Amino acid sequence: MPNIDGGLLSEATTLGEASADPVRWAMSFDGSPQEVAVREEYPSTRIGYIQVAAVLVHLEEMLGQEAAYFVDPAVIRAATSEALHSIVLPSSNVCRQDMSSVRDSWRAEIFEIFRDYQVEETSLLDIFMLLVDFSDKRTGQGSIVAARCSANDACNARNISVPRSGIDCAQCGGRIFPTDALRVHEEVTEEHPNITALTRLMTVLEHITMVGYLHFLFQRQPRVLGNVAFVGDGPLALFGPQAWLHTPILAFIHDLSARLAAQQMRSPVIVGLEKTGQFAEHAAAIGESIPRQTLMALPDSYIYGHVLTFRAAAGVEYGRDTYYGRKFFYRTARGQMLTLTIPKPNQSISDPHNPVHFPMMRDTLAFLDRIGTALYQDAVIPVALAHSFASIPLRTGSKVLRLLSQEFLSATNPPP
Repeated sequence: MPNIDGGLLSEATTLGEASADPVRWAMSFDGSPQEVAVREEYPSTRIGYIQVAAVLVHLEEMLGQEAAYFVDPAVIRAATSEALHSIVLPSSNVCRQDMSSVRDSWRAEIFEIFRDYQVEETSLLDIFMLLVDFSDKRTGQGSIVAARCSANDACNARNISVPRSGIDCAQCGGRIFPTDALRVHEEVTEEHPNITALTRLMTVLEHITMVGYLHFLFQRQPRVLGNVAFVGDGPLALFGPQAWLHTPILAFIHDLSARLAAQQMRSPVIVGLEKTGQFAEHAAAIGESIPRQTLMALPDSYIYGHVLTFRAAAGVEYGRDTYYGRKFFYRTARGQMLTLTIPKPNQSISDPHNPVHFPMMRDTLAFLDRIGTALYQDAVIPVALAHSFASIPLRTGSKVLRLLSQEFLSATNPPP
């Protein structure tokens, strides 16, 4: 166990005063992917499923049960509201009738998912295009620039302006969708399991759903935002071909905070919490060395010296190309050891890991002190609830999903 440098530790009470009006609601986001064989005799023919849950928890009603001798399930249920997206995708050896490959089937399905699924009457596609407006992929006409044609690997077309509805490639005639810029289809295989692509898409949907609710509340009830915490299950980061989205998401958050400040309104708490992985394991190992209600900064020197075995290229900070949040450890008032990420500040600073640069840090820590749960080690209530809604039970889920897969194939490939 490493000796903890006291200079990395900050007592929560030294980071300013928490708002007198605490967070009243928590909205958490989680997803679950699964891939199942359509029939037992054809195990290589698969259908993919994703569930993404957004759960709103009324904290005062939920936490009011702490003093009760018996927890009332009805009160818990009444304090919780959820929105669930259940998504079906063709996987290995399954194609749409209008597409010639599994990869192209995914491109079409992803576009239709974004076009048809909504966050409070706003389509995921509109939310995606809103983020595109904060990126370097936006064209002057409100379209998105595709670096190359995604409809045909042999096509040489480059830098194509793709509108919201999609476009036929002028060179090969293939259909290009704006969501092709997510490049999820690039990790899809024709014959092998596609759980990696499913997980990539699920992660994107989690983050876009969070942005959708931030945007919705700002448009409808901006004054409420300061009383809501948005909690992601995992870091505030995107990996793989979709990592470019981290930049526009951070720009959107900064723009939202600036607009709220201009109206003298408080920004929401936004935090990602990690249950597993190298950082969570390291946090658990050193937890007893950290006093309660103490935040631990994680500069690159500590990350590469004690947590990770690999090292980034010289001069490249950890998570530069993937994270829109800064990572910290926090031991709560209850003694839970949490790995969290907080949105990065909107300015270039010489010591970016210093918590004083994060204006919502004190409110975030006060919120985390309130929401512990005994469901599992170092768990918090909103994430645990989102996970329970998003999870596909392994045994019963697989059986049910197999039956649904057969129905899906029957519907998309009717007998002649």
